[in-house]
Amino acid sequence: MARRIVTAIVTLAMLSLVPSAAMSIPVGFAAVGGIGVGYYDMEALNRHLGLVAQSKGLKFDGLTSGVNFRIEGRVWIYDVFAVTGGFEHFWGATGSEGSTSSLSYRAPGDIYTVGAIVAVLRIENALNLCVGSNLCFAKSVFGTNEVITRRFSEFKGDNEGFELYGEVHSNFIDPIEVGFQFGYRGLRIKDLTDKYGDIASFEPGIKMEIDYSGVFFYFTTAIRL
Repeated sequence: MARRIVTAIVTLAMLSLVPSAAMSIPVGFAAVGGIGVGYYDMEALNRHLGLVAQSKGLKFDGLTSGVNFRIEGRVWIYDVFAVTGGFEHFWGATGSEGSTSSLSYRAPGDIYTVGAIVAVLRIENALNLCVGSNLCFAKSVFGTNEVITRRFSEFKGDNEGFELYGEVHSNFIDPIEVGFQFGYRGLRIKDLTDKYGDIASFEPGIKMEIDYSGVFFYFTTAIRL
């Protein structure tokens, strides 16, 4: 899947470089980078952390947010509509406090996205207001030094989800665009497995689950050709 997404982005980027005189419609290309924060709905994990804290007399901050990084390619048509493809990485971690035998929990994720964005309002020499959506294809590795079944420290999983967002970016510093995204992501990884392929559980009858669903924001910078 990741290889197909990258191939599609490169192909569309090459098409955007063809002289506009030889094309029937104006096409442009933009490369976007962003960094921000995502707020996660880690209900199952945070419930487990509460039980661990209670049983071991430790103190935990729930895993509720993490730093997010994004790179994205966009192929614009008429400066109004764009097809997008990109990659995101999420950092998320927490651990016990005030203990010599600390526990740590890490839930990073790699997310590949395909989607579209539309400019709904353009104010010349000022800004563009856009709305967009993405399909997400996620891979996550949950890591911990807590002793869980068979003493494994890593559990892997993947799933699909979506993103809906609004974006404001500048249009007066050609070819640079500086912007801000704010949106909501629905993305839950329900079945994490150990290296033998067995589905992992936090407690008996409660499957291990990583839920990145929640609001997010990015500060973005783009080069648009």
